[in-house]
Amino acid sequence: MTKHNNKRQLIGRQHTLGHQLIDTDHMAIAHWWQRVVECDPVESTFFIARLKKLMRDHFDHEAFLMAQSGGRLCECHQKEHQQWIDVCDQAQALSGISWRKARSLLRTDLPRLVREHVISMDQLTVMFINTNGTVGHPHTGIEGR
Repeated sequence: MTKHNNKRQLIGRQHTLGHQLIDTDHMAIAHWWQRVVECDPVESTFFIARLKKLMRDHFDHEAFLMAQSGGRLCECHQKEHQQWIDVCDQAQALSGISWRKARSLLRTDLPRLVREHVISMDQLTVMFINTNGTVGHPHTGIEGR
């Protein structure tokens, strides 16, 4: 694997929102993003696909938690989720032509979108969930707070 001197993180501890499952999902996405931006070109398609899978799982978790709390994700929230996937799709398409350009897209556009989303949409989501009862993990029943 090619290692770059990339000190940037997708999100950090300062983006912890106070909900175990959502924070764990965010950290898993951030960890895998780091692997994607450091991977070799031949690995990129598989690594980006895994990143998108982690994102979709997270989106499903948020929707489940909101439903269990008596709410739902607003259209704006869902559109921002789609923007994350769109950036990954663009990078995946570019990766066959220029991994350098694809990686640049993932290093610049995606972190901005994720950080803005976490500190606004996800913070509101966690406040809603945490004030409307305790809910468990959708697959394991593990406590969500």
